[in-house]
Amino acid sequence: MTVVPFKQKDLFTRRWRAVLESKSETAFHIQLVSMLRWCVRPDVIWRHIPNGEYRDPRTAAKLKAMGILPGSADLEFHWCDLDARLRIRRRVLHLELKIGNRPQSIHQVAFALAVRQLGDEYHIVHSIDEAIAILSERGLLYREVQR
Repeated sequence: MTVVPFKQKDLFTRRWRAVLESKSETAFHIQLVSMLRWCVRPDVIWRHIPNGEYRDPRTAAKLKAMGILPGSADLEFHWCDLDARLRIRRRVLHLELKIGNRPQSIHQVAFALAVRQLGDEYHIVHSIDEAIAILSERGLLYREVQR
């Protein structure tokens, strides 16, 4: 969990004091997705994989029966580009969003290994700037978008 300090005026003493606000992974995720909605090229298919929320046992059992995959990355990007022989090649990028120094779960490590063996890219990002840099390097954003 990242702690962001800011000043707040105390209601009773009227003095300014430092307050620590925790930033959640959900807030980070929502900020990044709202930015991606206007800067990702239209020929790129991307989506969020909804695995991380708390679920009641009945819903969890239903999703497990439907084939949910533990450890899936938070965001997935699909696009095509040309290889060295000018052939169209499909590419996939998985982004795992992490706040602070939270480690990956065992399922996330296994998922990363599996998709890398398939030839996909897998990255862990800790900030919006990191995510934008990775997406820009692969040409998935409009050219006008800068870090």
